[in-house]
Amino acid sequence: MNIIPAINCQNFECVSEKLKKAGDFFSQSGGWIQIDIADGKFTDWKTWNNPGELSDAKNQLPDVNIEVHLMVEHPEEAIDDWIKTGIQRIIVHFEAIKNSAAASENNSEADILNLILDKCAAGGVEVGLAINPDTAIEEILSYLDKIDMVQILAVNPGLSGQQFQAKVMKKIEFLKNVELGYSDIVIEIDGGINFELAQLAKEAGADIAASASYIWNSLNPQEAFEKLNSI
Repeated sequence: MNIIPAINCQNFECVSEKLKKAGDFFSQSGGWIQIDIADGKFTDWKTWNNPGELSDAKNQLPDVNIEVHLMVEHPEEAIDDWIKTGIQRIIVHFEAIKNSAAASENNSEADILNLILDKCAAGGVEVGLAINPDTAIEEILSYLDKIDMVQILAVNPGLSGQQFQAKVMKKIEFLKNVELGYSDIVIEIDGGINFELAQLAKEAGADIAASASYIWNSLNPQEAFEKLNSI
């Protein structure tokens, strides 16, 4: 299972510092770092949210892949500036797409997702679709063949350090049931991940685990990352 250090900050100084530290976690090129972006509208919590500042920082980490987890309203409008930063993956929330469709007279969920997919394809950026703990996995099955990966959120979107909601393990097990035909989809589990929960997520079938508090609140973040990475 791949481990992705997640960065959840309220200012760019914090983002930049953790990007540099996380970049040192990897002994070779190709590692991934996640940056959480919460707008205080789709979420109760607001984080740093300035793609213009990310471009320079990204240039200093040429061997590291960055995914941006967009917990924002109207992601179809927000992604353009993030694509320009040179990141490798954008994760958008299914619930935000549903809300945009509900507020639109002309566009369905599928229309909005297709718009996001087209923009990301033009920019060479992968697309992940995130779902909240209370969203039924069945709601996104029809979109799985269009996206690069699914992010199953084990906490409510926004604030780092929340308690893991164990019920989401059933979603992983459901998708990885070979008989149902979805087992090839890449699954990332995110939220409240520690060493024990990462082990359980791997056993359930998760391919990737993103971790913030367990890594950054430890006395030695690199050792915490390496411990997770040993699973």
